[in-house]
Amino acid sequence: MAQKVITVFGATGNQGGSTAAAIFNNPALSAKYKVRAITRDPTKRGAQALAAKGAELAKADLNDIDSVRSAIAGSYGVFAVTNYWETMSKTVEYQQGKNIVDACKDEGIKHLIWSGLPNVTKLTNGELTMVEHFDSKAEVAEYAEQTKGDMLVSYFMPGYFMSNLPGQFRPDSESGVVTLSQPWKPSETWIPILDIQKDTGSYTVGLLEAGAQANGVFVQGVSEWVHPKDITDQLSQLTGREVQFVEQPASVESAAKLGNKIAEELTQNMILIRDYSYFGKGAHEKQAQSDKFLVEGAQKNTWKKFAQGIDWQW
Repeated sequence: MAQKVITVFGATGNQGGSTAAAIFNNPALSAKYKVRAITRDPTKRGAQALAAKGAELAKADLNDIDSVRSAIAGSYGVFAVTNYWETMSKTVEYQQGKNIVDACKDEGIKHLIWSGLPNVTKLTNGELTMVEHFDSKAEVAEYAEQTKGDMLVSYFMPGYFMSNLPGQFRPDSESGVVTLSQPWKPSETWIPILDIQKDTGSYTVGLLEAGAQANGVFVQGVSEWVHPKDITDQLSQLTGREVQFVEQPASVESAAKLGNKIAEELTQNMILIRDYSYFGKGAHEKQAQSDKFLVEGAQKNTWKKFAQGIDWQW
């Protein structure tokens, strides 16, 4: 049986790389699917490493729909991710996503896996309106649902990256106490943390494998739900250093006074976690609905295991 081509955008990055790895590292899946890796520069080391594993390399410009069509032509499935932070433009990211959806329809793609996020403005009833890097992706998902026709479309929504946490710990030079400070409630806020490199592919390829059962499905990509104090307590046990969580006051009004679009957006993002559990209130209670789409045999990572792999030097 001929392999089905799965085109992976951002194949040398976190999400695309994890999606490709989930196929390469599973003999049954690598026999079934051939990875076409979309990268800006096929000559770079990361791209060449993918080629050595059997990936077909291709280039595409997300701002050019003809380029996207050419890149995905002949594919069975597509995993697509965009990067808001390259342009910090909601309009640009939405157009890039729309180009992907339209190109997939034009080329007869059977299954599109879109890396999206919740629409924060709608989720919070207009309370938080500055989290553009969520809303732009959510609007692409809305467009896809309205226009997909017979194409299967599934939605992977990555949680809060575990890899963001190590750089947020601050050791005090005098007391020696290491602190993590965010506008969260120490033992009440539920944080959906994700090992973006290890666990993304377990979800994205799982959705691909689920086929029609995953059509229109929105998956919460979460390795583990934790409280802030869980994070610091476990790190303290691991390192033998005193590690504390410090709640940092924040409000929509205080975020607006920062006078910096990025700072305001990121502060509202943290408020989203505190007040709406990132995906919506009570989202942690619904995780099993997402985890049923994990690829067979997947074992998700935990904060404890992730932290054990970090060289903590304070």
